[in-house]
Amino acid sequence: MKLKLRAFCAIIILIFGVSCQSESNNTVLQNKGKSQTDVLQLYQQIDSLGSIGEFNSEFAKDYITKTEEFTEKYPEDPMSAEFLYKAGLMAMTVAKSSENQEKTEFYSQKALAIFDKIQKIYPEFGGIKNCILNKGVVYDDILHDYENAKIYYQTFIAKYPTDTLAINIESYLQYLGKSPEDILAEIEQNKKK
Repeated sequence: MKLKLRAFCAIIILIFGVSCQSESNNTVLQNKGKSQTDVLQLYQQIDSLGSIGEFNSEFAKDYITKTEEFTEKYPEDPMSAEFLYKAGLMAMTVAKSSENQEKTEFYSQKALAIFDKIQKIYPEFGGIKNCILNKGVVYDDILHDYENAKIYYQTFIAKYPTDTLAINIESYLQYLGKSPEDILAEIEQNKKK
């Protein structure tokens, strides 16, 4: 009788354990689904505003934060790389639109870190070449660090020499860091030759 009672107790404990584990897995999936939905809804709000020519930097900052939280918890999720890429683009936009130098620097560095992270964690992501290019753009157009911009532009050209952007970037490099006035003067001078 004691043996049957022990076996019965063991079965009950096993069923209870599996049940608790199943509930735990459901909770994890629900949390993941909620986080993913939050990120997607924020992106849709930002995209809707963008379609009418508006940009809300607070929504963008919230998107960046929620995306980073999501991808830290669920790096294996198929949407993580895409979410991060969009967060990097938003960080660039926030940096460029900010009138505060500290925020410009902070969000520029945030964009660079996000693009680096994508390259390291998601090397098969289809937008890798854009990550390299966007790092050049951050250094060039936002931070005005032309030496680093040149490094990333040249990296892009070396990795994707047949890409039409590589050809355009190669032409652009001769004007990197020059003012529009300097470029016009150079063009005029070349016409005279």
